[in-house]
Order: sequence, then structure tokens, then C-alpha cells
Amino acid sequence: MGLSAPKTISGPLLGVAAAVSYGVTIVCNRELATRGFGPAASLSVRFALAGTLLLVVLAAARRPLLPAPGERWRALALGLVGYAVESVLFYSALERGTAAAVALLFYSYPAMVALLELLLPWRSLRPPALGRLQLDSRVAAALALSVGGTLLIVTADSRVSVTTTGVVFALTSAASFSVYLLASARATPRTDALTNGAWVAVGAAVSIVVFGALGGGGGLRAPGASWWLMALNGTATAAAFTLLFAAVRRIGPSRTAIVMTMEAVSAVVLGALVLGERLTGRQALGGALVLGATLLVGRKALPASGDRDQPAAAAAA
Repeated sequence: MGLSAPKTISGPLLGVAAAVSYGVTIVCNRELATRGFGPAASLSVRFALAGTLLLVVLAAARRPLLPAPGERWRALALGLVGYAVESVLFYSALERGTAAAVALLFYSYPAMVALLELLLPWRSLRPPALGRLQLDSRVAAALALSVGGTLLIVTADSRVSVTTTGVVFALTSAASFSVYLLASARATPRTDALTNGAWVAVGAAVSIVVFGALGGGGGLRAPGASWWLMALNGTATAAAFTLLFAAVRRIGPSRTAIVMTMEAVSAVVLGALVLGERLTGRQALGGALVLGATLLVGRKALPASGDRDQPAAAAAA
């Protein structure tokens, strides 16, 4: 019982920290896009730097450099297929619609994750899955607040436009991330979160480098004078990966997905502070709603089987 309260509190906090880190990457990628970097050029350097940085940290901390036996290819595949595909799809959507429209469509993923976890027979999977999510009034209210708050944030300027192809890319990106988030909680239950994040980043980098070398995503390009921005992007990604995996193992994928809508809030705030974008009252209200969802998730008690939900906690401590 003594462990439940810290886990319940730390899980949402880790999710919020991951969301802020992802918000930093959004600001970096917006700036890189204005400098003419395409998806392949930006994402390949971002994930390569993140993976390298995480491996260096692992070596310095004398933590496992490789995933647990039997989970090594799974960790790499999460990056090679899952995260790489989701990232390219998201950028493809941005090429065909405004950031507000694409973000609105993408942030349908918390509902997708919840529906998948509620409807699919995860208990039949091996290794043992997380305890299935139970739809109660608190979870439903958190979902409603997160979706409503995100809706206010991304449509505040009323300039929402996207092509039909952009809609397909954005929704496919959201669906891909939903599956990735659930798979990450089950594919590598015995692997240290930091190790997991490193190999997901490495896998994504390899996949996108090959994609760019073949001419996809605008092709590859050297960072040039934008090296410092690339470095910041990779560092923020390394932090986000580690924090995201740690949060999933404490509060599960559905609750983590809800907390991760704080990414929209952090992107708006950082955009206002760094890029000089205007923060409206409507956006502030949306941020308050998303924060309310985060607080609801944080107060949601872990199930009695909570200790089974974070099999790698001892190794990560």
C-alpha cells in the first residue's frame, strides 16, 4: 500500500514531463521546417541524436545497453516500424493541412487508445498485459476534458483547413501512435525504460535514414548552421522517450495517453514564449481543461494488481 500513492502521483507527473519535452520538439521542428528541412532530414538527425545520447547516458550510469533477452528485436521494431511510421505520417499530414487541423485530428488518439484497451482481449497476450482499463465516470470525464480542451487549443484561431488526404494521414498517424503506445507497454515488459527509449530512437533513425536515402520525405540534408537546433531537438526527444516509457509502466497506456494531451498545452505556451505566437483566452481555457484531465488521471487509484503493471520498476529504480 505504501507504494501505490507514489506511483499514482509520479505516473502523471512523468507523463506531463514527457509532454513538455515533446512540446520542445514541436517548436524545434516548426523552426527547422521554416529553414527548409524536410521530414526525412529533420527526423533522421533527431532520432539519431536521441538514440546516441541515451546510449551514452546508459553507459555512464552503468545500466543495460541492450534490452532484456527475448525483447531486443521488439524494442528495435518499436522504432523501425511503430515510431518511424507514426512520425512520417504526421509530417505528411502537416504538408497537407494547417497545424491546428492536423493536431486536432491527431489528438483523437487518447480516445482510440481507450477504445482499443476496452474492446480488445489484451489479457490473452503474452507477455502478461496490463490490467484492462475499466470505463468509469472518472476515466470518461478525463477523456471528455482532454478532447474538449485540445479542441479549444487547436481551433482557437479559427483557421482550420486540411485536404482529404491530409485527414487520412492525420487519422492514420493517430491510429498508428495508439497501437504503438499499447504495444510499448507489452512488447518489452522486462527492459529498462531508458534502454527501451534508446533502441526505439535508434530503430526510428535507421528506418528514416533509409527512407530519406531512397528519396522519401524530401531526402536527407546536412544540418549546417542549424546543428544546435538539431541537437536541442534530439536531446528533448531523448528525455521524452524515457519519460513516456516510465509513465506508461506506472499508470498504463490509456491514462498516459490522456496525460500526454498536455503536449498541446506545452506547444502553445512554448510557441508563445519562443516563437512569439499569441496565446488567446480560448487557448488558456483549453489548457485548463487538459490540466483538469491530468489531475483526474492522477487521482485515479491504481488497481489492486498495480504491482503487475510495472514489471521493470525494480530494474529502473
